[in-house]
Amino acid sequence: MTDQTLLKLRELLLNEFSEPELIALCKDIGLDYEALPGTGTFGKTREIVEAARAQDKLRLLQSRLRELKPEAYATSIGAAVTPTEAPADGSVSAGREEKAGSPILRAILPLIVLLALVIGASLIFSRLSSSPTAQATPQVAADAAPITQLPPTLAASIPTAQPEVIAAEARPGESPSATLEAAPAAPAGTPETDIATITPSAPPTPELTPLSPPAPTATNTLTAEEAHPAAMTVRQINDQLTLFYSGKASAQDLEYFWMGEALKAVVDFGNTRLPRTMRIASDQRDALEITHEYLRAPKVTSETGNGAVVASREFWHYANSLNRSEVCEVRDYIYNMVRDGERYRVRSVQSRLVRSGCEG
Repeated sequence: MTDQTLLKLRELLLNEFSEPELIALCKDIGLDYEALPGTGTFGKTREIVEAARAQDKLRLLQSRLRELKPEAYATSIGAAVTPTEAPADGSVSAGREEKAGSPILRAILPLIVLLALVIGASLIFSRLSSSPTAQATPQVAADAAPITQLPPTLAASIPTAQPEVIAAEARPGESPSATLEAAPAAPAGTPETDIATITPSAPPTPELTPLSPPAPTATNTLTAEEAHPAAMTVRQINDQLTLFYSGKASAQDLEYFWMGEALKAVVDFGNTRLPRTMRIASDQRDALEITHEYLRAPKVTSETGNGAVVASREFWHYANSLNRSEVCEVRDYIYNMVRDGERYRVRSVQSRLVRSGCEG
């Protein structure tokens, strides 16, 4: 399942469900709402999706969302994420379990169909070889006689299924695809999660191989402007900043991506302004919990021979685990970047506050 789909599920929970509805939904799918990390509906909705994914309950979550909010579900997500199988925890009706079917049965059903086609073809060739026409024309009979061998087209279409392959397909918790959920890309303008590293999927092979967890592909999730090296660098920069702000990275680490006044500004923010705002000592920054996500993905808006300008809209959430204070901001950022060998570095950055507050 794509990161885009997970974000849509989270947005649907955040926009369409009240906190009592979220509590009831968690009870339906076997999650403990109160035990989930995060505060408020904003934090809880993110953790509901993460917990459902970790416990292999995403299909069940989608089923309940379709039942409870069918119109909102169709508008936000639609047919791209239609649930196709029910979980094994018994929390959905028996009728749905029967419709989903056994994974092993679904794996061998195509082989049964192919075997039926082979048997039918063999019977047809057998009748042709014994017909009067075949006897009257020895040349035709000789051509049709070797019915013990399959026609080339049918023989080539039969995969060599092995027991261990079927067992791999039947393992719970694995995705039925070798690429990052070969689902359609999400519409432009929807929020995206942080996908700093994107690896292309391997080309298909004619033999069945054990399934493995999907890997993201740039072509399915990012536009050309979003996949530009400068835009991808912004994603790496923000991942690094979350470590620096919480005391897990040093100012020297930032020098790889930052330079000049821009470097001075982020170091001052992480060492002085942020601890003061969160009411925490500078040597207690490891108590900060910092997350971010993209409401508008970083993308290149202009480019020169030795630099590029990247724009994004970002949501940042800062929480102090010592005193339970938290700060949330949505800002528009413009990164002015210069090319330094094989990498891009930030020379200056501008931001505009769009909204603040952690509720709603």
